[in-house]
Amino acid sequence: MLRTLHNIASYLIVALGCVHLLFTFHNYDSFDMDAVWFFGAGMAIVFAGFLNIVVLRASVVDLLALSLCLLADLFLLIGFAGALAMMRQPQVFIGLLLSAVATAGILRLLFRRA
Repeated sequence: MLRTLHNIASYLIVALGCVHLLFTFHNYDSFDMDAVWFFGAGMAIVFAGFLNIVVLRASVVDLLALSLCLLADLFLLIGFAGALAMMRQPQVFIGLLLSAVATAGILRLLFRRA
C-alpha cells in the first residue's frame, strides 16, 4: 500500500513542480532575481520527484542512493513546512502531504533493506 502511495506521490511531486514552474511566468512580469529563485524552487521540486521515481522504478537497494533520496525528500518536507509557516495555501498543504508520503516511502525502503 505504501509503495503504491509513494509511486503516486512521486509523480504528483513532479506535476506540482511543473505547475510551480509555470506559475513563475504568471507571478512575475520580468525574469528578475525573485523569478529565478521561484523557478529554481520549482526545478528542485521536479528533480526530487524524478529521484523518487528512479528509486522506485529501478528497485534501488544501494544505501547511498536511498539515503540521498531520503535527504532530498527531507529537504522538500522541511521546505514545505517552512512555507506553511508563511502562507497557508492549498499547494503548500499538498506539497507537505506529498513530501511526507515520499519520505515515509523511502524510510520503508531503507528499513526493509536493513
